Amino acid sequence: MINESTIFVVALLAALTLVISHKYFLLPYIIAACFVPADQRIIIMGLDFTVLRILIIAGVLRILIHREQVYIKWNNFDRLVLVWAICGSLIYILQWADIRSIINRCGHLFDVLGLYWLFRQRIRSWNDVRFVFKLLAFSAIILAPLIALEWATGRNPFVVLGKVVTVVRQGRYRCQGAFPHSIILGLFWATLIPVFIGFAKTERNNHLYWAAIAAGIFIICATASSTPLATLIEVLLLMALFRYRMLGRYIVYSICGMTIVLHMIMKAPVWHLVARINIVGGSTGWHRYHLIDKAISNFGEWALLGIVDTRHWGRGLGDVTNQYVLEGIRGGFVTLMLFVLLLIIAVKVTCRYSIYSGSSKQRWLGWCICVSVLSHCLSFLSVAYFGQIMVLLYLTFALVGLVYEVSEECRVSKTHLRKPYQRTFAWMPHSLL
Repeated sequence: MINESTIFVVALLAALTLVISHKYFLLPYIIAACFVPADQRIIIMGLDFTVLRILIIAGVLRILIHREQVYIKWNNFDRLVLVWAICGSLIYILQWADIRSIINRCGHLFDVLGLYWLFRQRIRSWNDVRFVFKLLAFSAIILAPLIALEWATGRNPFVVLGKVVTVVRQGRYRCQGAFPHSIILGLFWATLIPVFIGFAKTERNNHLYWAAIAAGIFIICATASSTPLATLIEVLLLMALFRYRMLGRYIVYSICGMTIVLHMIMKAPVWHLVARINIVGGSTGWHRYHLIDKAISNFGEWALLGIVDTRHWGRGLGDVTNQYVLEGIRGGFVTLMLFVLLLIIAVKVTCRYSIYSGSSKQRWLGWCICVSVLSHCLSFLSVAYFGQIMVLLYLTFALVGLVYEVSEECRVSKTHLRKPYQRTFAWMPHSLL
């Protein structure tokens, strides 16, 4: 249930969504994602209205009332997001076969498609992208002192807005702020770091973004969790590969080849490497390995329509800490493959845009978005997303949708060029997609 303090905050954010200027439309969603606990909800006749669902309703009403809807010609990536969400929901309903599953998946579809549609409506140019990440950068700077207070005292300042705690493990506070778990807090900012770096390198007044990077790194360290720290290291390594992004296909082939070789020469399966990740101590890497191993060995059990429960796989395996496994057990192999295809296309489109874009700034930002998508892909091996980080995931998908749209427009305009001018564009590939 929702407490009185959060009712006031939600009412304020909903009113702000209805009356705020077009430029600041996404500000209430960013505030809700960064500062309002995800457990807060209003229950009406068995239906859960979370803070974000209330804001989605307010956002849709605002667009309809003010007639601000922008016509978007949905591209293949947009359609794939839609198919993935609907397919997973239908299979989940068939799996459970009761009214509660229908209500649950309707709420899920409302979150996915509602947030994705709102983000696609409001993020229509690189200026819009810049402004959204400027708001996120301010949020990181504002959040850092509150996390510092939690880190120093063990008292979560967001407890007045919801049911949040500060867990102690091996003598260290695992700060989580308004987020449902310390890992989710750390990953939220770890996956934003590459885009902050991109704007810090391309903007003249870049002090805000460098401050946001410092704040984000502090927040990640304050979570005392291996997964966010490992993701941050991976992000920094991937950012260093900017000059070699044209060799991305060969790097992927090399990694796949090395993985196969390791699987053949190791005594344990190659996914046992997940069990060895323990940066801060006390990590549950073995649990993550065990979950992947059991999901593979029980493939036939969940491949068709998923599975209702995984507790019989082994001790503690009812806690699914892998997004890929979660997609499979909820929506079967088809939904898992759609999700993987979605991520592959997202990486491919943003990487190609980074290579072939005419502007150096856009090449950098394209690569930063690509790295952000890759950081999500790597994080999915160690955690199943829930809470506010879903807002960031759908925002990232909306950015990919924008990049796909821009790339498609470039391809179409190039196709309709008159022959005398085609040599000017000889540096561009035959297809950007």
